[in-house]
Amino acid sequence: MSRRKYRLLVVIVNYKTPELTCDALKSLYGDLSLDDYVVVVDNDSQDDSVEVISSFIRLRKWSRWVGVVESGINGGFSAGNNMGIQYADAEYYLLLNSDAYVRKGAVQSLVNTADGNPSIGIVGPNLEWPDEKQQVSCFYNLSPVNCFLQSAKIGVLTKFFSFFGIKEVAIPLEHHKTERPEWLSFACVLLRGEMLKEIGLMDDGYFMYREDNDFCRRATKAGWGLMFEPKSRVVHLNKGDSNQAAIKRLPKYYFQSRSRYFIKYYGHFGLFLANIFWSLGRFVSLMREFIQRKPKIFHSAMLCDIWLGFFKVGKGK
Repeated sequence: MSRRKYRLLVVIVNYKTPELTCDALKSLYGDLSLDDYVVVVDNDSQDDSVEVISSFIRLRKWSRWVGVVESGINGGFSAGNNMGIQYADAEYYLLLNSDAYVRKGAVQSLVNTADGNPSIGIVGPNLEWPDEKQQVSCFYNLSPVNCFLQSAKIGVLTKFFSFFGIKEVAIPLEHHKTERPEWLSFACVLLRGEMLKEIGLMDDGYFMYREDNDFCRRATKAGWGLMFEPKSRVVHLNKGDSNQAAIKRLPKYYFQSRSRYFIKYYGHFGLFLANIFWSLGRFVSLMREFIQRKPKIFHSAMLCDIWLGFFKVGKGK
């Protein structure tokens, strides 16, 4: 572990994506100051990732500002980022997905926003596709009730429920600049070091999924604010496990993380209610698919997996 304190420590977790990780490093080159450092955490890829990334760094003589550490175990997204955060003390920490890269000036925009707003602990950039189309990166907290909207996916119902203050999890793109998010995507996010010292690291009981929602809830509960910075543009290729989640069967750890989240914030009864509401919403969307001959929006095993996940809480692949 480095003993030097940096202005900014960038953490990139790699798991069998060495080429993407190298692309992320290339995007950071020239966009960091002399007081910044990048640490790549390899989450036990068990391939040639470490060799490829290390050779890439050596050939470009970037060892002064980039280092690679091996976790020795694939503990998941939170665990990998926690290892990176603990690598060195820093005023700010930038978590950057291996399947993401920054546009020119994106990093400094995030730091400037944080510098100008001392009460803000988390700043998120404008995530976009390579063609510059915007991605959803601002969200409302997942709750048992909005699980119904999550699975029903009918605009009329969403508008009706909004009159009662119940909103879908994803904030519409057109409202990103006006709505106050309750959590931000951790595909790329800036975290204030002072906040991390106060509330602690990410909960590594989540292998993947829901860890960002959980961390943001902990931060806001402690009095730290969240902010979306549209001037900071970051491309997220979305090539990880969460891509196309609606039509692929989700891994077991998705449901374990979901259960962990609901029990943590709403108790076991809250998890039960979340499953009931999700099931009711899925019945509505199934009727629509049948009557209007719409394509399926969830894997056929999703309903079963939701309930099986009720009995399996915590970490696991």
